[in-house]
Amino acid sequence: MPDFNDTALETQLRRYLYLGKETPVFQPGHWFSHDYYEIKNIPSVEELAVNPLKHDVIISSIIETQEKELVQNPETLVFTLAVCAQQEKNEILRQKAYDAVQKICKSPEHFILFIKFCSKIKKESGTSKSGWGHGWRRVVKDWYLSKSPMELAKIVTQYKSRYGWKHKDIFKLAHITSTDADKKLIITYTMFGLEKAKLVNTGNPLSESQEELIKFFQSIEDFKHCEDENSSAAMIDSLDLSLDHVPGHMLKSEEVWNSLVSKMSLTEMLTNLQRVHNLGFLNQNGVILPKVIDLMTEQNVSKEKIHPAVFLVTLRNYENCGKPLSFEKRKMKEQAKKPLPPPPPVNKKVCDALNKLLCLSFLHIQPTNVHYMVAINTNKALRESGCWHSGNVNAAEAGALIALSLLRAEKSVIISTFRDDRIECIDVDVNSTLVQLMKKLEPTNVEIADLGKPILWAADKKKSVDVFINIVDQISLKSDGSEDAIKSYRSKMSLPNAKLVNCALCSSTVYKKESYDKNILSICGFDDKVPKIIEAFARSYF
Repeated sequence: MPDFNDTALETQLRRYLYLGKETPVFQPGHWFSHDYYEIKNIPSVEELAVNPLKHDVIISSIIETQEKELVQNPETLVFTLAVCAQQEKNEILRQKAYDAVQKICKSPEHFILFIKFCSKIKKESGTSKSGWGHGWRRVVKDWYLSKSPMELAKIVTQYKSRYGWKHKDIFKLAHITSTDADKKLIITYTMFGLEKAKLVNTGNPLSESQEELIKFFQSIEDFKHCEDENSSAAMIDSLDLSLDHVPGHMLKSEEVWNSLVSKMSLTEMLTNLQRVHNLGFLNQNGVILPKVIDLMTEQNVSKEKIHPAVFLVTLRNYENCGKPLSFEKRKMKEQAKKPLPPPPPVNKKVCDALNKLLCLSFLHIQPTNVHYMVAINTNKALRESGCWHSGNVNAAEAGALIALSLLRAEKSVIISTFRDDRIECIDVDVNSTLVQLMKKLEPTNVEIADLGKPILWAADKKKSVDVFINIVDQISLKSDGSEDAIKSYRSKMSLPNAKLVNCALCSSTVYKKESYDKNILSICGFDDKVPKIIEAFARSYF
C-alpha cells in the first residue's frame, strides 16, 4: 500500500509551481531552453495521483497559486495541469484537471501552451492510447465555444499560431462544430479562409451579426496585406489591434509603433523598450518618445504593481544597449562572422524617467509583515561583478535593492555585512535611496562568507527573525554552516518555521545536497523575478 502521508509531496508540488523544480533552488533564465517542462521534473504529481484523497489538493494547489499572483513563470501552472490531464494513474484526476482548464488557461496563449504540453507528454510517455480522448476534445470545445462570437473572432485572428500550434490544427483534432450560426462562420473562416466563410449559409443571405464578422475578418485580411504605414496604423486604432496582430513586414514602421505604444500598459512598454529604441524611434524629435515618457507615471507603477527590480534591470539593460547575449546568440553571431549593427545612443530622458520610477516604486511594495535580517558580503567579487543571467546589473547593487525593498516595506528589517570575524549591522534610514544605501555598504575583504554567522549573531543577541537572507557572490560547501545554524536557531528561539534564503548572485549553480530543508531556499543569479520569489517564500506559499 502507498504511504498517504503526502505532506512532503505537496510541498514539492508547490515548489515546482514557483521554482520550476521540486528542489528549493531558483535559477532565472529561459526555462523552455533548459528543459524545465519535463515529466521527470515533477514526480510528485504521479505519486500524489495514486491517493484519491489528494486529487483536489493537486488541482486546488494550482488554482490557489494562480490566485496569489506571485508565481513568476505561469507556464509551470499550465504544465502541471497538462501532466495531471495526461497521467494514467487515475481517471478522476484527469477529468478534474480538464475541468480546471478554463480557470488556469484564461489567455489564448496559455491555452495553446496547454495543448502543446499535452501533445508533448503524450508522445514522450509512449501511451498505449491512440488519438485524443473524449475529455481532451470536450475541454477544447468548451474553451472555444464558451466565448462570445466577437471574442472568438478576435482570438483566432490575434493568435494565428503559438508554440508551433495553429487554431486550425486544434479545431481539426477536436472536431469542433457549432449549431450557432455566428460561431459556425468563425470555425469555417479558421479552417478554410474568408471566401468559404462568406458562403457558410449555402446561398442564403448572411445575418446582421454574420455580416459584422465578415467585415471584421475582411479588415484583418486587409491589415495583414497592407503595405502603407499610415493605413496600417489607422487600422490598429480602429480595430483595436495589438502587437500580436502586426505582420512581420510592418514591425519596423514608426507609424505602426506609434499606434501600438498608445495602447500599451507600462509593463508592456518596459518589455518592448529596447526593441523600440533599437529601431531608432526614441529620438528627441520623434512622436513616440513623449508617449513612452507619459506612460512612466507613479500611478501606473501602483496600478500594475511593478517591483523596483523590474526598473533596475530595465534601466541597466537599456544603458548598456540591451540584454547580454545568451550563449546561443553569441555562438550564432560568431558563426556568422557579422557584427550586429550598433543601436542608437541611449536617450537621457528615458534613463531619467526610469531612474525616477525606480525611486518611486519602493513606495508601492506590499509588506509581508514578517521580521527579516539581510547580510551582504561586500567583497570585491560582489562589488565588481555583474549578476549571473543579468550581467548588466552590478551584483552589489542587486543585493542593495533586495535589502532596500524590504526596509521600505517592512516594520522589522536588520541590514548587516560580513566582516572577517563578525557581523556588522548597518544603521540605514528607512527613507534612504538605493544610491545612499550603496554608500553605506563599505567594502570588505571576506572572500568566502560563512553563511551561518548572521544566524548565530541573531541567536546570541536573542533577535527574533522570521527570514534570514544572505547575499553573496557564491556559496561554498566548506564555508556554508547555515543549515546547522538555522536548526539551532529554531530550537533556541522557539521559531520552528524560521526561514533562510541564500542568494549567490554571481553563480549559476549551488552544490547539490542529499536532502533539503523545506525552509531553506537557494537562489542563483538575479533577475526581476527574484524579489517576488523571496516574497512568496517568506509568505510560506511553497
